[in-house]
Amino acid sequence: MGFEDGVLSVVVSGRMAQEWLESRLLPTITRTVGRIAGREVGVRFVVVDGPPSEREVSVEAPSSPPPPPREQPEEFAVPEFDVHTAGWFPVSEYECRFWAPLLGRVGWRVWEIVRKADKRKKKTTWTPAQRWTAPALAELVPCGRQALVGVRRRSADDNGAGWSDHPGAFDRLVGEGMATVERRGQKRHTTYWVSVRTTLGLLRPDQVVRLPARLQVQHDRWLVEHGFDPQEWDFTG
Repeated sequence: MGFEDGVLSVVVSGRMAQEWLESRLLPTITRTVGRIAGREVGVRFVVVDGPPSEREVSVEAPSSPPPPPREQPEEFAVPEFDVHTAGWFPVSEYECRFWAPLLGRVGWRVWEIVRKADKRKKKTTWTPAQRWTAPALAELVPCGRQALVGVRRRSADDNGAGWSDHPGAFDRLVGEGMATVERRGQKRHTTYWVSVRTTLGLLRPDQVVRLPARLQVQHDRWLVEHGFDPQEWDFTG
């Protein structure tokens, strides 16, 4: 390979290779070499007899200076902070895999928020009852107010018009034994004093059967991996 009078000569192994390169790749190679050199450069393919080890290879650098190196972006600095002062708290893999689907998205998020609001260093089984308004808690979830407190809707039944109750996240948490909720006041002045369990523990058998079938199988596997007998677990309840 050599460079002379603005033309780059490239040695190829034979006539067939020369013809194939010239007919198929010459325009692409010419553009690529031109971009590297920073100017127009001609390219030709030359057939040289003899094995590659006997060929002389000379390379002449183009007269134009190489392009300046690109400036590297400054490394992004991640701010450091204490996760404890930031209000983080550990959640077990078991709770994320099985309790979260059981409680539902809103119920699980309410438990996280109320649990995280307990700033005591020494925890007890239950968090202290804390005062919440439905709009403030719904904004943190985020969700609508009815998703928290439930709603009663008019519906048609066998006897005509009636009412049906649609439970909210508070009802689900209380029903699963994971929270206590006391309602105080009326209408716009309504507040809710909420306390939740600091840890969730193992699901009861009646809770496991309400999980999707796929998660029920995974829960049985989890029990076996941790030394429990699923059949005995179902029986003892």
